[in-house]
Amino acid sequence: MIRNILIRGKSVPFLKGENVLMDHFNKVEQAKKFQNYLNSWEQSNVEVKQIEVSYVYMFGQNVGFVNLVVDAYLNGIRLPGFVFLRGDAVAILLLVNKKMVLTQQFRVPVGKFTREAPAGMMDEQGDFGGVAAKEIKEETGISIQHNEMHYLQDMLVSPGGSDEVIHLFVVEKNMEQAQLDELCQKTHGEEGEGEQIKLVIQDFTWENVLKTQDSKLIAAAAAYYSKKQ
Repeated sequence: MIRNILIRGKSVPFLKGENVLMDHFNKVEQAKKFQNYLNSWEQSNVEVKQIEVSYVYMFGQNVGFVNLVVDAYLNGIRLPGFVFLRGDAVAILLLVNKKMVLTQQFRVPVGKFTREAPAGMMDEQGDFGGVAAKEIKEETGISIQHNEMHYLQDMLVSPGGSDEVIHLFVVEKNMEQAQLDELCQKTHGEEGEGEQIKLVIQDFTWENVLKTQDSKLIAAAAAYYSKKQ
């Protein structure tokens, strides 16, 4: 199955891989993450000869992850073109009573428990603030208002293989210690997504930030300190 899409006003073949369902192929073409990806080419002069959808992982009825094979050339030389299309995400440096609130959960891709900044993928509406507030509530049980969120910066996670951009925010607030202790005793996460998240409270120090090995948290902390200077 071959269609045509537009990149910088030029028609480019858009192919369905043999193992991709037609319904999924149609949804990829309309998905916000794919449209954002096409728009990202507007500022380059790299030639795109075709884009193939080789795999689609659905989140229910919505497009989750997509593997693309992009035939692209710069100065006549073909560029590495495998793309893991994940879309935008948000991550939050959450400081409560001047301490870091981290999420702890088992991550199958790395085969171990990790401690991370609360984070989540963007939805089709692209509402950064709404997604951030929703993810904090789901992962920690802590409710926040939009005016408590302060933008830090955007970061590219792995541009050699993925389109993912993470929008970083900081939230600083105070809570009753008893309420925070109660939340630490509970298991959090979105029902139906297999999440089993525990909260970890740590002093907000560079040593503790770096120990997590969480790039989202490290980048958010660096941006936070930079803005404080």
